[in-house]
Amino acid sequence: MNIIRLEIDNNPKNMSASFRRTLIWAAKANLAVWAANAVIYIVLYFLHHGLSIFSFFSLIALFEAGVFLLVGGALAFLGSASSQKIKGQILKSSDSKSDDSWSIEKLKSSEKSANKYLLLAAVLFVECLIVSIL
Repeated sequence: MNIIRLEIDNNPKNMSASFRRTLIWAAKANLAVWAANAVIYIVLYFLHHGLSIFSFFSLIALFEAGVFLLVGGALAFLGSASSQKIKGQILKSSDSKSDDSWSIEKLKSSEKSANKYLLLAAVLFVECLIVSIL
């Protein structure tokens, strides 16, 4: 009988350092997204001279928020037990041996990477709302 023990790190220093790294990652990714938006806007501006900057950034930020929500959800799902069972069934049917079994560490790792994308999507959605209100 396997008992899964979930150990929670209650050390505030480790938690704040992890949170700080996540916020820094989200800020860098947000800057990269806005730089890509600027390049897209410049290209579209030269193709169509009557383009409104506010409607452009609002629509693109909403689209990007949706894409990052999908990516974050997919990353979170890939670490779940059900996706590992599906992967095992597919690999078993193709006569391939796999040592990848589900573990709580893999779940935590995939959720940490998914949280970054979900945070970025939330920031982009708030930016989309702010730009559309202006």
